Amino acid sequence: MRAYRLNAFGLDHLQRTELPEPQPGPGQVLVKMQAAALNYRDLLVARGELYRGVELPLVPVSDGAGTVVAVGEGVQRFRPGDRVTTLYKARWLAGAIRPEWVGAEPGGPDDGVMRDLACFDAYALARAPRHLDHRQAATLPIAALTAWQALDLAQLTSGQSVLILGTGGVSLFALQFARLRGARTIVLSSSDEKLERAQGLGADIVINYRRHPQWSPLVREATGGLGVDAVIETVGAATLAQSIDAAAMHGFIGVVGFMGGDEASIRLTQAVLKRLRIQGLSVAPLEQHERMVAAIEQGRLEPVVDRVFGFDQLREAMEFMASGQHFGKVVIDFER
Repeated sequence: MRAYRLNAFGLDHLQRTELPEPQPGPGQVLVKMQAAALNYRDLLVARGELYRGVELPLVPVSDGAGTVVAVGEGVQRFRPGDRVTTLYKARWLAGAIRPEWVGAEPGGPDDGVMRDLACFDAYALARAPRHLDHRQAATLPIAALTAWQALDLAQLTSGQSVLILGTGGVSLFALQFARLRGARTIVLSSSDEKLERAQGLGADIVINYRRHPQWSPLVREATGGLGVDAVIETVGAATLAQSIDAAAMHGFIGVVGFMGGDEASIRLTQAVLKRLRIQGLSVAPLEQHERMVAAIEQGRLEPVVDRVFGFDQLREAMEFMASGQHFGKVVIDFER
């Protein structure tokens, strides 16, 4: 079967190869992979820049969607023909994550989805939303679930406000989920074109941070001087201080990314006097993913897919994502 292997770090070492077809063992599900969606971590893994070690060779990319073709002994969650997506934290089923559940992640350290057939534990998969095709469904495991969890922890509700940094996958899912909750949305980007597209998705206020590098006063002004109830902080160290400044009293800041650096200096007086909740987060357990799928189906939400590449274009897809040109998700269609 077709597959990709990362034999050494660097995009030059993403090599297409042939691997034996797997067979499901007890408790496992065999999935015909039909699409994959890229995340920033996939680029870090390929470059050897992930925050922890990854052993090579490795089948890359964490998020994928496909169709069940066979199940092993004892599996009752799925049957052949079911449409599924991967689950990034494959051992995290419910509650708070535990140290022994860390490390079972497809795309590094475990083998990922860039292969025609893959075996997964039955609880390392989730049902795909009925109205989404395989390319759309592949975008959900990391980006959508991270955005969903951030807004859930923020307890964002109708009439409140949220500041969303950027227009990547997590950011646009946060925009869409915030609209489902009836919240007011403010979106930052360096591109007027992307901001216009964000308005088309329902963003109430948009700010070009390249034109306004000190954007936190504009956010406070847009909220009547109060600040926002929640911030989806996708950048990290470079913007955290302004996110704190833009937050309202008792506000929530969900730190979900660190592309702008992972060592931040903040004013603790602001955090203390505003009674802020600053929380780092990365996806959520299976029970939350299933709740998210139900909400996506009820709201008929459709993920924003920027560009679709073919199976043989993995490197080109990675390079496109690295360029930062994308608006939403970059997807690989295995049938293209």
